[in-house]
Amino acid sequence: MFENNAAFFYFVVLFAIYAFAGWLIEVVYRSVTQRKFINAGFLHGPFIPIYAVGAFFILLVEYSFRGWHPAARILIYGFLLTLLEYVVGYYAEKIFKLKLWDYSDSRINLHGRVSFVFSLAWVALAVIFILAIHPAVSQKVFELNSLHVKIFAISFITYFLTDFLFSVISITRFKERIAYLYAEYFNLDNIEIEKISDSLRRLSGAFPYLNKYINDKINSKIKVGMGAYLKTVQGKIIMEINGRRPYENEYYQITKDIFEHEEFNRLKDYFHHNSSIYEHVKEVAYLSYRICKYLKLDYRSAARGALLHDYFFYDWRNHDEPHLHRKKFHGLEHPKIALHNAKKTFSLNKIEEDIIRKHMWPLTAMPPRYKESFIVSFADKYLSSKEFVDEFKKRINQRLSRKKSRKPSR
Repeated sequence: MFENNAAFFYFVVLFAIYAFAGWLIEVVYRSVTQRKFINAGFLHGPFIPIYAVGAFFILLVEYSFRGWHPAARILIYGFLLTLLEYVVGYYAEKIFKLKLWDYSDSRINLHGRVSFVFSLAWVALAVIFILAIHPAVSQKVFELNSLHVKIFAISFITYFLTDFLFSVISITRFKERIAYLYAEYFNLDNIEIEKISDSLRRLSGAFPYLNKYINDKINSKIKVGMGAYLKTVQGKIIMEINGRRPYENEYYQITKDIFEHEEFNRLKDYFHHNSSIYEHVKEVAYLSYRICKYLKLDYRSAARGALLHDYFFYDWRNHDEPHLHRKKFHGLEHPKIALHNAKKTFSLNKIEEDIIRKHMWPLTAMPPRYKESFIVSFADKYLSSKEFVDEFKKRINQRLSRKKSRKPSR
């Protein structure tokens, strides 16, 4: 086939088929691992060209080394496919300044761009491809009418180049929007934040490791910036909370139905940091309510969402089924559990849902969609840290007291 120049258009058809097959593989893998449908890949359409390029590398090896032992050809498959993945990953980082995938968590990896485990997977796919898939597919394709093949090939090339161009523009805008969102987060209104977050959803879902890269590289900037912005607000609010509470009546009216609900009151039975979950969420809700009221935000949603942000019924230090399997990480899983429980018991608006879902940010790579969500996340971390420090000081003082009591008197 490589010696037949007229086969070019047929190879374009094969390229399209294998790029589409690669998209199907990625969609299944991403959707299963993320438990929702993911339109995988860099392009908008259902094609992942790196799979097609890899397929042609395998065909090139078969043509160039057809006299070699199968074991040697398999080793070459693995080397070329791993090299292809590394080169594509390297240039994606250099051109777009974004890391589209990262294997750093794998035991054997090279710069996070390739890993031994995935290289073995590519080799297995290559063997299946060359023994079963390509012979059957190529036979069918080369039986097609040449005129039809040319029309399809030209149409596909036109489409592919257009999609590639728009995808490059899209990922460039993705980077710009991320930078803008994180730089101007607190200067934007909730509608603008929501629009930008929606525009980032496809690529962040298609490349989950991109979320980790964003978190590592950019989230620290907004955390520092927001911490500085809220520092003066925090001081004023904490001083008022420690003194008289003139807003308690309004706060209670907003949250009365939650506080009086029998299911919510079960939180009193579950230990959290140095108190119950009930006491913790109550403090977070009141602080969030006061900050949002001070900043003229939706303090009602902030208070109600904060009350329900840890709405789970188990000990997070020692958990298992039916609540949360012992091997699962509570920090990542409990917002989903809390949201599920809250939806069963109460009626939630979008802000309240986002507060519960995103209160563990930046463990969630995408930032909160609403300023109120950020406030609750901030209040939760502030009070959790305070509770931890208070408990630590308490234990130190207890130890010192015990040592002092054991000291023999002179």
